[in-house]
Amino acid sequence: MTDNSHPQSYGPPSEPGHSPGETPQGQPPPYGPPQQYVQQQYGQAPPFDQQGRPPQGQPFDPRAQPPQYPQAPPPQYGQQPPFAQYGKQPQFGQQYQPGSGPGVDPKTLRPQLRWIGVSWGVAALCIAAGVILFVSGLLSSVDNVAPTRTFAAGERVTVALDPAQSPVLYLTSRTRVRYECQIANRAKLLPVSGVQTLTVNGTKWQQILRIDAPSAGDYQVTCTVTEGASARFGVGRDMSSAVGGVLGGVVLLVAIPGVGILAAIIVTIVVLMRRSSQRKRLAVSA
Repeated sequence: MTDNSHPQSYGPPSEPGHSPGETPQGQPPPYGPPQQYVQQQYGQAPPFDQQGRPPQGQPFDPRAQPPQYPQAPPPQYGQQPPFAQYGKQPQFGQQYQPGSGPGVDPKTLRPQLRWIGVSWGVAALCIAAGVILFVSGLLSSVDNVAPTRTFAAGERVTVALDPAQSPVLYLTSRTRVRYECQIANRAKLLPVSGVQTLTVNGTKWQQILRIDAPSAGDYQVTCTVTEGASARFGVGRDMSSAVGGVLGGVVLLVAIPGVGILAAIIVTIVVLMRRSSQRKRLAVSA
């Protein structure tokens, strides 16, 4: 048998004088010089230059991180920076006051606001004048149709009549009475339609007969009542003749105040527009 117990080595042959696995003295290892690592302490970063590289002559540690520059803390919830507050606008110089331009004195604007007050004061006077004229026209119409000549039952009177004024006979009595009237000079007494009453100075007059006179002139009128009754008669004008006066009063009541109010509105608009235009011009020139 052959003894093969001697050790065998694999790889390149050893140089003479050296054992396998030993490095010759004075020669560097085949993989280059061993590198030395600097132990890095946690919490302390090695120095780096501005490009984030380690300075020359310092060993490089792959676990080291570039220097961390300080960062601004994140905004706190519930707080807003002063330049981004919702609902508020930044203040730039002098704050604009509504109703006047920047740097414009309202007292220098023309026309002055007092003209608006004057115009509405005139409108109030027109309203008062319209009401007064309406009431006075209504009262004058009532006075015109009220009996101007009165007489007692059984009394014969002479009255001046004009067909253009629509003359009528009136009766006033505290109780219900039966009457009979007569007129001379070819005039006629005609019944009236409906019941029309008129109160003058507390006396209630009822229109009973319409007088149809052929022409303007003097006419004799007499009226009688049943025995024991008390009544009084009068000659006046038909109430329909007072409609014109009432309508005229209504027209005055609407027209005069309407003109005053319309004029006040126009003056107000003109004054405000001219003041606004002048305010803009002064603000631009300032």
